[in-house]
Amino acid sequence: MNTFDWSKYGFVRVTSPYGWRNDPFNGKKVCHTGVDVVKLHQAPIHAFAAGEVVHASMGAAGSGFGGFGNVVAIKDSNGHLQCYAHLDSIGVTVGQIVKEGQELGKQGTTGRSTGSHLHFEVRSKASPSLGFGHHIDPGHYLSNFFSAHTQSKNKKECKTVPIRLNNQAFCEGFLEGSITYAPLRAISEQLGARVTWNGKEAAVNGTRILGGKLINGRTYIPVRAFEEAIQVKVVWNGQEVNIMQ
Repeated sequence: MNTFDWSKYGFVRVTSPYGWRNDPFNGKKVCHTGVDVVKLHQAPIHAFAAGEVVHASMGAAGSGFGGFGNVVAIKDSNGHLQCYAHLDSIGVTVGQIVKEGQELGKQGTTGRSTGSHLHFEVRSKASPSLGFGHHIDPGHYLSNFFSAHTQSKNKKECKTVPIRLNNQAFCEGFLEGSITYAPLRAISEQLGARVTWNGKEAAVNGTRILGGKLINGRTYIPVRAFEEAIQVKVVWNGQEVNIMQ
């Protein structure tokens, strides 16, 4: 189920989700290739993500945007097209690099439209025909897009730290603030410790582990927690951690 919160971006309702629906003009069953969301008529439409404008004009037949009215299409950092259709007016130009949150135009009802709204569509390819036919669920895509970028940002804010076990290079952790984090399961099992999970928290040899962080499906814990749980010595020389058993 799509749980993307369009209201965070000023939209008051979703009038037609992505997927199969009855065509509003002829009643036939068709796939709706984007999502229709609504603000007020001629309200500003802002970019969900940064990227390069590759289309900013009325969608002509055969262009990949026929019937879409005024369209702004932005190629994002994944190479996907984020398409803003049926705009009343356009405020950017092809080749322009736009920032997240930058105004692209005004909500409208140009093209094949039954009323003022934004048709937002995501295409996994930018060519040929501006990726026509390669549509994907826009809400799911944006949710995953923002999640990935948040993780990437957090990772950049952390310093990578080499971790040694008994003087031998083993893996990498990270320094966040003044705390060094190391992968829980990999180190515990290498040292012969037993890791358990009760659905809420982890334990090593029966000792509860607090302050862990889940990153890309992997649990990291403060490296000093291994001292209590496994009875090891943790040595930090300012550049790397050495866990001595």
